[in-house]
Amino acid sequence: MDMNEIVRRCKQGNEEAWNMIINKYSKTVYNIALNFAHNRDDASDITQDVFLKIYNNIDKFIENKSFTSWILRITKNHCIDYWRKNKKYLNKSEMNENIIFEHQTPEDFSTREFDILTLRKNLFALEPELRLILTMRDIQSFSYNEISEDLAIPIGTVKSRINRARIKLAKIFLNEEN
Repeated sequence: MDMNEIVRRCKQGNEEAWNMIINKYSKTVYNIALNFAHNRDDASDITQDVFLKIYNNIDKFIENKSFTSWILRITKNHCIDYWRKNKKYLNKSEMNENIIFEHQTPEDFSTREFDILTLRKNLFALEPELRLILTMRDIQSFSYNEISEDLAIPIGTVKSRINRARIKLAKIFLNEEN
């Protein structure tokens, strides 16, 4: 079943179709939210809010457009709104992700956890637009074309923003080392 058919069924109130959308997009939405919120509880809340918005506005979706782009636009806008409302309360030092990696020594786990927390903290220092585009490309492995289509921006803009984000992130890491 193609996505247009799934969306049509959602518009008709089909619960199975709605579950298909959640199963397909929940991980992507959650990962984007996690890179904005830096903790699992807030990322889960953001994810639920995004899917509630999608559910309440599915009738407004124009079926000849990209559904993935529509979901990512809703996710991006909600994350930016979240960040704007909560930036004064977000404390970079409170990012405490309990990520479990199997078959690692305690030293490997500690080093990897530190690296992940450092990356998330430094990503958090980027502007929301740059953080989103870098997350989509380097963490979620979206192609340049997918990012361009999903965010409705030219591919040249995608490439320049990714480059700008990488340069800023590198400067943040260098400043942290000094």
